[in-house]
Amino acid sequence: MPSCYIEIRTTAARGTDSIAADVMRHLHARQHLGKAVIVYEQSVGMLGAARKQWLKLSRALQKQRASTLNADKILKYTHSITHMQHMHFSAKSPLENPEADVYFLRPDELSILPVHCWSVYVLDTISWETARKMLGQLPTEALVVAYNQAVPWEEGLGLQPKNHLELRVEDEWRQAMQFLRTYDIAVDKLIISDMQSVETMDNALDTLLGVSARFLQVAQGFQRALELARPLRLSKQQREQYDALVLLAHRVQALASGAFTQHFLESYNEDDTFFLYDVVRDLAPTDLAGAFAYHMQAGRTRLAHALRRVSEGRVIDHQAAAHYPPPIV
Repeated sequence: MPSCYIEIRTTAARGTDSIAADVMRHLHARQHLGKAVIVYEQSVGMLGAARKQWLKLSRALQKQRASTLNADKILKYTHSITHMQHMHFSAKSPLENPEADVYFLRPDELSILPVHCWSVYVLDTISWETARKMLGQLPTEALVVAYNQAVPWEEGLGLQPKNHLELRVEDEWRQAMQFLRTYDIAVDKLIISDMQSVETMDNALDTLLGVSARFLQVAQGFQRALELARPLRLSKQQREQYDALVLLAHRVQALASGAFTQHFLESYNEDDTFFLYDVVRDLAPTDLAGAFAYHMQAGRTRLAHALRRVSEGRVIDHQAAAHYPPPIV
């Protein structure tokens, strides 16, 4: 049986809509991991309630996107909204509808789960035997979120508490900080707040472009641990530091040679705060040619040439690559 994790949740509010709202908020933080299953006897009714709550979350993000001119915010919101709008909910079995992303199944329909199912929400009582068979189909490190404690998930079925995943985030974070210290990069100095921190971010980018493969490997280890442990409760300081690391990794990946993906845009927590920066744009160069000269003069030759490569036709989102030039919105 795979090593999975358990989170016991309770909700003070009652009713299908209230439970659906809690499940959808939780799933929103884990939507990029893979497929999900919601176990409920009245599966069709729960699907309707959940879809309504999902649309409310999507509209809330659209309002946030419309209220900002910050390029990093717009990019992150757009990525998340697009993904949410393309997620397919289904009350049919994975055999009948293998392309769905979120399945609403009754307890007696758990004999076959979708492949790459990383999140299971158990809203109804299920038998020990049903739970055992369900767990046998899940990948290692999948999370079961139970809204009742009728099943002995830890003692009888060997699931580990979710806080073990959270401890792994801390371990990956320490490794990432050790890597950055090797290159005299302090993550708390990367938090974008003024021109000095912009300069610090640019210096870090220039340094890490020389070791981009190794840095991205470390950053991806942290990101994966973060994905599996979401949603997380973080202090403001933790959030800001995690944000700074993920933004740094996103920009290094965008500027480094090799295939560009939206991979690091998927690292945000339930507080929806990744990539939220207010760069002082009137202090930055206004075009890539100006940025090239600016960074060459500052001795950031790797960053300068990476920006030139971008300007010469590399097919990526230029606003994701760097904060030059300012966004046109």
